[in-house]
Amino acid sequence: MKNKILNHAKQCGEAECCGFVIDNKTYLPCNNISSTTAETFEISPDDWIRAEQLGEITAIVHSHPNGLPILSEADQFYQQQTGLPWWLVCNDEIHKYRFIPPLLGREFKHGAVDCYTLFRDAYHLCGFDFPNFHRDDDWWHNGQNLYLDNMESNGFYQVSASCLKNGDVILFSLNSNAVNHAAIYIDDNLIIHHLPNRLSKRDLFSGYWLKNYHSIWRHKKWQPLNFTAILNNMAISTK
Repeated sequence: MKNKILNHAKQCGEAECCGFVIDNKTYLPCNNISSTTAETFEISPDDWIRAEQLGEITAIVHSHPNGLPILSEADQFYQQQTGLPWWLVCNDEIHKYRFIPPLLGREFKHGAVDCYTLFRDAYHLCGFDFPNFHRDDDWWHNGQNLYLDNMESNGFYQVSASCLKNGDVILFSLNSNAVNHAAIYIDDNLIIHHLPNRLSKRDLFSGYWLKNYHSIWRHKKWQPLNFTAILNNMAISTK
């Protein structure tokens, strides 16, 4: 299936290819009926029907012949409509993006939709996959240190506040001696994060948050262009 997808993308040249993954094992190539095929893709209703008749649609595939290996704002907007994983072909590689709900405005549920979920989902949009480890509520009161125990093993290193950059992960100790909260720095002295009993949102990294931060971390493979994927998601969160 991988070779079939890559070959289809090559055959489409400067145009974006598109198609479906059926039952996680078969690729169904489709015609791109967009009027701007070098920039966007559109799949015909007939191809949708044909795909559904063949089995379960488990992913949507398209390519960025001259673009970035991340989902654009439009890609993420339409991914919300499908609720499916989207696979992106770029630079002869297939980048697989699971369905990520908008980062802003999420309802909190510990262990399922919490501050670590936001951190993990934001980085997945940028091409990084981190484990979704089990975490009991109030784990920080039970001698665990889940954030600090996992940062270095997942490719992060500590940096000073004086060189804070977009995409850095800021860890906090809130009403605890242990690190128990994470946020993503998004420029203009803003962070995005998710607190219990609140919707995920932006906050100024000042006052209470500046006073209670523990440390700042950067991924060793982080590139500024990665951050565009987070901005794209935040843009659809406000629509």
